[in-house]
Amino acid sequence: DIFIPDYRLVPEYHLDDAVHDVTLAYEYLIYERGILPENVTLLGISSGGGLVVLVLQALAKSRRAYEDGKIGSYVPMPAGGVLMCPFVDYTEPKGSMREYIKHDLIVNQAVYEEGIPYLEKVLGCHENRVRASPCYCDFYGLPPLCICVSQHEIVYDQTMLLAKRAEDHGVDVTVGVWKYMCHVFPMLCAFIPEGRASFKFMCDWIKDH
Repeated sequence: DIFIPDYRLVPEYHLDDAVHDVTLAYEYLIYERGILPENVTLLGISSGGGLVVLVLQALAKSRRAYEDGKIGSYVPMPAGGVLMCPFVDYTEPKGSMREYIKHDLIVNQAVYEEGIPYLEKVLGCHENRVRASPCYCDFYGLPPLCICVSQHEIVYDQTMLLAKRAEDHGVDVTVGVWKYMCHVFPMLCAFIPEGRASFKFMCDWIKDH
């Protein structure tokens, strides 16, 4: 089964509101629908991938607070998270985020110029943007992650940074990399073989976990 939550979006709302809403949606599945956490996998596409990581990091932080005796309960982790071409670095664009807009079919120059200013508008100064970026946050206690990305799209560098930092913190990370594909190329699975292959890659990972 697929469950798609309706959550508040940036820039009308703050990033924390989205994390709160998705966490509540996950709690609804566990406590209201009676679905076991080990039977739930969170999946996020692009900025939704970053949101999945933030939710998992919030759950892990809550568990640590429980273990330290600071709170009386915590929400158990899901089986894992699937990140499709995740946008996880909210600092000033660099590397592939700047260089690949020239030939990315999805996040082109127009999208870049329209969307990037929201980062400063919503999050403020550089220090706030670092603290809000999933790739720079704490990965201790996160469940297994499956990451799908193109080597030639805008989020490649930050995705690989996230994968490395997660692995350094003991997280089981599986990364699938395709060449010469645009941002969120798995969504083109009905049209291109690389999209179908990447989609199968993620589905197989979910079945195995």
